[in-house]
Amino acid sequence: MSLLIRVVSSLLLAGLLVAAVPSPAVAQSAEAYFEFLMARRLESQGDYAGAQAALERAAAANPTSAEVRAEIAAFQLRRNRRAEAEKAAREALALDAANVEANRVLGLIFAATVDTLNARTQAAQLETAARDAITYLERAVSDAGTPTDITLHFTLGRLYLRTGNAAKAVEALTRVVNQNPGSVQGRLLLAQAFAAAGNLEEAIASLDLIVDDEPRVAASLAQYQEQAGLLKEAADSYTKALAVQPMSRELKFRRAAAWFNAKEYERAAAAAAEAQAQHPDDLRFPRLHARATFESGARDRAFTILEPTAMAFPRDASTQFALADLYVDAGRDGDAERTIRQLLSLDPNNPDALNYLGYLLADHGRDVDEAIRLVQRALDADPGNPSYLDSLGWAYFRRGDYEQAEKYLAPAAERLDRNSVIQDHFGDVLAARGRWQDAIAAWTRALEGDGGDVDRAVIEKKISDAQTKIPR
Repeated sequence: MSLLIRVVSSLLLAGLLVAAVPSPAVAQSAEAYFEFLMARRLESQGDYAGAQAALERAAAANPTSAEVRAEIAAFQLRRNRRAEAEKAAREALALDAANVEANRVLGLIFAATVDTLNARTQAAQLETAARDAITYLERAVSDAGTPTDITLHFTLGRLYLRTGNAAKAVEALTRVVNQNPGSVQGRLLLAQAFAAAGNLEEAIASLDLIVDDEPRVAASLAQYQEQAGLLKEAADSYTKALAVQPMSRELKFRRAAAWFNAKEYERAAAAAAEAQAQHPDDLRFPRLHARATFESGARDRAFTILEPTAMAFPRDASTQFALADLYVDAGRDGDAERTIRQLLSLDPNNPDALNYLGYLLADHGRDVDEAIRLVQRALDADPGNPSYLDSLGWAYFRRGDYEQAEKYLAPAAERLDRNSVIQDHFGDVLAARGRWQDAIAAWTRALEGDGGDVDRAVIEKKISDAQTKIPR
């Protein structure tokens, strides 16, 4: 089945496509009007060749009728003959640029073209096709005297979203939902439009209204709730989504993660444990299970969960890093170092492992020269990586080479200006060089940043002490 047929068929199945109603002005002669009606009857009987012949006779009988040519265009579109449909529609518009049906046909043709294009490799073509589709469809819906075809508003809403016009998408899709409140696709797109416009509250409301009757929207609702910081509500919505897709690993992981981010650690651990038992090959679940258990206060239990997994999958870097993080947070730095060194013995050029070990050594002031060599190797593999630049700068700071420290930390701080840890490091380097005002600015950014692994009280004290060193 071709794309154009699929597009039209999907709209029909969604209950959105309204059949064109023949205009009384379709012909100015009795002969043309008779042939028009004959074409409709023959098409309904499956005699497409006969229907096309009748339409051609109608056009010959009334060569100045835009309506007849628009009907030919609609007929060809229904037959998935794009070139013929486009030709007839353009002929109709040459006679009457405001013809609703001809504009509708061309709009749907170009909308189908948009769906075939890859946004990354064919951006210019996509923009042109979308612009043309929107132009024709806007003309098709502009006639207040013509019954509203919500197919066109639905298609316009999709195109507005595709081209970044969220406000117009909200307007078009609101019309769809107002006329068809139970339209799942209409509400999903409307929620997407609200979210794109920065109105998460309305995005949530548009789906929350039908989620109990249409749990298919629960997963999308949960994602908007997560974005809005409604984490417990998101976890509940993921539970509803799992009733529809009970074996979805992604939904199970997102539900457990929502509980975790809501600091409901015991519920997160229970959800992750259940999923781990169901999907033992998915290592995300033991990692989350262990971390949630650790945060709930059962630290020893966390290690009994993750250590066997790390042993069974020694080359899985994410699992090794997760175990090392647990060791660090438990004050077992030696075990963390051993874990990463074992990973490097199997994958000696893993840049994240090189950086992890280098930063671990530098942060604790041990083997700083080795730390510099390790992080430099990571940076050689991924030049410009701001996290690696931060680690190397911090290692030089620990060695007391503040000039080199600033050389690497300055670009890291510039690129990740919301990273609290990096801004804190940069402030320490600037303070060590006696640049108190700049240090205060960096520490202030650390307090205003993402709130990562920093001690706010310590940073506030550093700012207070630095202010006393600025000449009055």
